[in-house]
Amino acid sequence: MLPLIAMCDRWDIGGLSTNAHGQTLGPTIFIYDGHPGGVGITRIGFRAFETLVADARRLIAECPCASGCPSCVQSPKCGNLNEPLHKAGAREVLERMLTRNN
Repeated sequence: MLPLIAMCDRWDIGGLSTNAHGQTLGPTIFIYDGHPGGVGITRIGFRAFETLVADARRLIAECPCASGCPSCVQSPKCGNLNEPLHKAGAREVLERMLTRNN
């Protein structure tokens, strides 16, 4: 959803998620600019966090697929070959992010 909000290409950003991160002491999702030194794309995402997460949650919820597809949870840039995928889990994470942020 960030490319739609920041008006950039999907290949202009990157991401990484982990179950446990030593500095955050918990599950963490990193989203970063794909350009050396950054060009402000992630700053836009940070400022529009609630909109970004709500839009992603809605996209996943409204997708008619059963367990995840390129339209809702799969990424062409995923270094793990989009494994493991869990559409319901992604939706749950987004719902918790919205609840925790309020």
